[in-house]
Amino acid sequence: MHKNIYLAPHEQAVVNAARSTGRVTINGEQLYELCPELSRHAVNRACSSLSRKGYLHRLRRGLYLFQERPSTTPELSDPYRIALELFPGYLAFSSALKLYDLLEYEPATMFVATSRTSGELKIGRAMFKAVAMGERATGEVLFERLWVSSRAKTFFDCFYRPNYAGGYSTLSKAMFAAELDWHEFLSYFERFASNSLCQRTAYVLDLLREVGKGVPKFILDYFSRRVRTRTRLVPTAAGAGKWIARWQVMDNLGKEAILEWYYGGR
Repeated sequence: MHKNIYLAPHEQAVVNAARSTGRVTINGEQLYELCPELSRHAVNRACSSLSRKGYLHRLRRGLYLFQERPSTTPELSDPYRIALELFPGYLAFSSALKLYDLLEYEPATMFVATSRTSGELKIGRAMFKAVAMGERATGEVLFERLWVSSRAKTFFDCFYRPNYAGGYSTLSKAMFAAELDWHEFLSYFERFASNSLCQRTAYVLDLLREVGKGVPKFILDYFSRRVRTRTRLVPTAAGAGKWIARWQVMDNLGKEAILEWYYGGR
């Protein structure tokens, strides 16, 4: 049976203020401005009682998730928008792949690329993660009313941090299916990539080309000019692998693992 939850006047004022913003999160300073008839003490007291009643869920000091319908645990009806309200940046990595329908599963972590902010915040069952990208935090577009990396920038970011894309198998499968602006894609490597990143990316693109992905010649020609040093496909992983002389890359993961989605279906 549904239980009625009654609100005191000062609680109703705070609920009305939170509703008026049209946002899913609200902070204390906003509430103080939107409730001038209430003292700061009254607003704080209302937030505490509304948290107990399930209208507000404390995310961190002074920041709340607002819900029209009270619940004992946070209901994340729009996790992508929540991610952007938690961290200043754009949706990236596996979150961007999912928005572009290049990922078959719903990632457990919502990724936001930022200039300087790093951190994690768990809300209910979902994890929200900010990844500081420095000057690489660029290339976002407005897609379905959300700030997200462009398709080309998404793949640059994913090659830069493949573990946040779900690994090379997930990344290569998404790249095989994607249509993107290759000139834009290359521009990020020209501006932001080390030689070793170019070599690792080129090797994966070469594998995709072997199984039928159309990779423009000018892309591989550029990466060929960036071959300067020996590198590992997974720099943090120990163990031997197959030496790829063309790209000076030690494949310590394995072609079959990178293209698991391809060989597994044959």
